[in-house]
Amino acid sequence: MTTRRGHKTFDRSLLDTKLSINSATGILYRRAANPLISKPSPIKRFGGHVIENMIDFEIKICGIQSAGDVAACAAAGADCIGLNFYPPSVRYLDPRGATARVVNDRAAAEGLVRVGLFVNEPASSIIDIAQSLGLDAVQLHGDETPSLAESLLKKGISVIRAIRLPTTSMSPAQIQGFIGPWAELPVTWLLDADAGAAYGGGGRQLDWASLATWSGETSQQDDGPNWILAGGLNCENVAQARRTSTARRVDVASGVESSRGKKSAELIQRFVVQCRARGVDESA
Repeated sequence: MTTRRGHKTFDRSLLDTKLSINSATGILYRRAANPLISKPSPIKRFGGHVIENMIDFEIKICGIQSAGDVAACAAAGADCIGLNFYPPSVRYLDPRGATARVVNDRAAAEGLVRVGLFVNEPASSIIDIAQSLGLDAVQLHGDETPSLAESLLKKGISVIRAIRLPTTSMSPAQIQGFIGPWAELPVTWLLDADAGAAYGGGGRQLDWASLATWSGETSQQDDGPNWILAGGLNCENVAQARRTSTARRVDVASGVESSRGKKSAELIQRFVVQCRARGVDESA
């Protein structure tokens, strides 16, 4: 079935035909099923196996809490949602509760990529929840170690790792220093503003020009950096943020809320429209 999404159409059956699991290794292989993403995913090696671990999406709306939120994301043309499984968060969803199941299943039916956000949970719990809900990826947003991510990757679970950066100007070497050992793993980096003891950027913006310089230099090596821009994005600044930083993927939470933790369908729609008005050449 072909479904209208923004100004493009896509066939939901592609979401099934583009996924496969190697029976010998248990490693999940993913090929871009989203026609909004024109650039192929980087292929990297892990544990002796070639795996394509990049989750393909352009616009992630994080902190989704209801089926209505999901419907708003799909109607606007966003292609990924984040489910927040961190109990202290105002956007928290109990991953084993009925609401999380309803939201997750509605998102799957809408063809949205589903990412579960965890903070300092044990690997066993993350694996259990990811497999139970059939998540497309998990986002590690706490103080998790690369070894924990390795245990998830070995289970065929795609990983997004939040990298907390200062909001000041940085050199490419400084940015790469914050990424550190995570550069050795086939994970996606979500670059967010460091908010101190809080896990999340708290609406603070990164220095987008610094990210553009870093991304440009790093792109000359291997397949280039696999990253998502987060931190203080909203309807008013996302177009400029993408033009300046050259980010192909963005993540927003508070920037599309009418009040703290409450998503606004109107703001989600405006965000998606502005996000795609950025003028960045996807084919580059």
